[in-house]
Formats: sequence, structure tokens, C-alpha cells
Amino acid sequence: MIEAIRCPNCGAIAERHHLSYLAQVKTQCEECDYLLVTCTRSGHVLESYAPGLPSEPRKIKPIAVRLTPFAQPHSNNSRQDIAALKR
Repeated sequence: MIEAIRCPNCGAIAERHHLSYLAQVKTQCEECDYLLVTCTRSGHVLESYAPGLPSEPRKIKPIAVRLTPFAQPHSNNSRQDIAALKR
């Protein structure tokens, strides 16, 4: 599974790869060349590289977020529940 995250080094859009067959999580950023590979079993760092940041600031663009509502449990006496809350 691959997820889009903010780079912990520069704040740009980065990728986090969950490699279950290797029991590893790999985080990488093409913008600043950041790399972090950790073991999901022990939490140990297997490989890492975090270069210095440039001195000039850059604009951070927001990540698009998809929100999904939680499933609401259905109740036969939902009107009674609402009336109880209004009291």
C-alpha cells in the first residue's frame, strides 16, 4: 500500500510504502531526497538519509483529503433518543 504524506524533512508531498512482505515501511521524498526505512516488527531504522534543507522558504501545497462519514448505528427508537437529548 502506498500513501501520500507530508515529508518530515521539507514538508513536500512524499510517499510512504507499507511493504508487508518485507515487514518494512519506506518513506521517501523526491523533493529533498529524504529516505527512511523502518522495520514494522522491531521499529528499528534499517536505512535513512535526510539531507539539509535549502535556506530559501517554499510554499507548501495542501494535500487533497477525502472524508468519509462514520457508519451510524440504526436504532428503532431514534426519535426517543433525540427527544432525550433535547431535555
